[in-house]
Amino acid sequence: MHQSVATIKSPEFINLQPLEINPLMSSCDIKVLYVGQNRNHSYITKEVASDMAKTLRGAPIVGYYRADAADFGDHGDQLIIDGNGIQFNCLTRPYGFVSPDARVWFQEFEDTDDFGHKIVREYLMTTGYLWTGQFEEARRVIEKGNNQSMELDGDSIDGYWSTDSTSGIDFFIINDATFSKICLLGEDVEPCFEGASVTAPMVSKTFSKNENDFKTTLYSMMKELKYALERRSDTMETDVTIEQLSTEDAVIESDTVTTTATIEEPEADFKKADNEEKKEDQPEEKKDDGGDDAEKDDSKEEDAEKKKKEFSNEESEESAKVDYQVEFEKVSKAFNELKTQYDNITKISEQYKKEIERLIEFKKQIDNKEKDALIEKFYMLADEDKADVIANKEKYTLDEIEAKLSVICFRKKVNFDLETNDKNENKVEDNNADITAYRLSDDECAVPAWIKAVLATQNKQ
Repeated sequence: MHQSVATIKSPEFINLQPLEINPLMSSCDIKVLYVGQNRNHSYITKEVASDMAKTLRGAPIVGYYRADAADFGDHGDQLIIDGNGIQFNCLTRPYGFVSPDARVWFQEFEDTDDFGHKIVREYLMTTGYLWTGQFEEARRVIEKGNNQSMELDGDSIDGYWSTDSTSGIDFFIINDATFSKICLLGEDVEPCFEGASVTAPMVSKTFSKNENDFKTTLYSMMKELKYALERRSDTMETDVTIEQLSTEDAVIESDTVTTTATIEEPEADFKKADNEEKKEDQPEEKKDDGGDDAEKDDSKEEDAEKKKKEFSNEESEESAKVDYQVEFEKVSKAFNELKTQYDNITKISEQYKKEIERLIEFKKQIDNKEKDALIEKFYMLADEDKADVIANKEKYTLDEIEAKLSVICFRKKVNFDLETNDKNENKVEDNNADITAYRLSDDECAVPAWIKAVLATQNKQ
């Protein structure tokens, strides 16, 4: 036989990028299951689903394709009875797998039931790959989408039966389980979890391959939001600043006009007064350019010039005081109006805040009443058994309270049968009663109990 033994030389690794994968595969989104009660009478909490999600990566995606219907069928269980006895066969084949590095998350969806009612459910989601290049029928899943039913490994299921105190229906509460496979179903096959499906990437495409683009977009949105909030908060301050700037411009313009007017008008009056004085004095004076008259004229002109300057300065100062006073009153009025608007907005905001607090408190009271009513239904438990739930009821949801108390009942082996003890005592065991087998998993390769009974009888014969 040919042998191949590794040498001591160090291996040379190829640096592959995360997105460099086989081009004959197509990525897909998988809605695995939803939290809470479901139609196969099992119950899975969000905490349990989170623990189970650790076994999703690497799980195969299988399906039973029917060429006559051009669609996938059910779980592909086949019962064969021939000369060799009774056999159980699986018709599904693998078409892909859940990514080894798949993201797993919870996403809320609004489902519509058979009666047209809307209900919001929280689904466990993940991503996978289908071999669309190798299998033509796998392309249908990407193009149209298919229903899906997850399957659990029967040996790994841990749980117990409990009765819903509200509806009276028995549910198998799953504490832990391992995913064995994701099974593709046809359009005519209704899955246990109504909205469970395998489709082309819808939600995950916004944060998987385009993660950098998503971060960039988110950063831009945050910057725009921050800018909008800052702009809104500075609206009042901006309005005041604009008003002040426009007021300053008006003051400067008014001051300039006033100053020009006060300089021109007194100068004309003084020139006119000088001319009149000269005309009055000329007939009495000699037509002589003597020294005394010249000195008098010079002194008069100096006095007039001095008076002109003093009058001009007084007029300018008085006019400026009036203009600034008017503009100050305008600014003060605008500021008071803005302050009144701000006070009104603050008052309304406080009213809304009080109303919201009142509504929150009212909702909390309603929730507490519902939680108290649910806790009272577990009257068979002692107060110390329910102490933790009662003390932390505001932290827990109704489903979480019911699950915790149900677990305590199971551990204490509480009897949920509401019939009287007399009826229980009068019950006679019937050895000839029909055997009822319960199938607790969707494992497509599990042999039903009645078939095991037939095989056991056949072996005895």
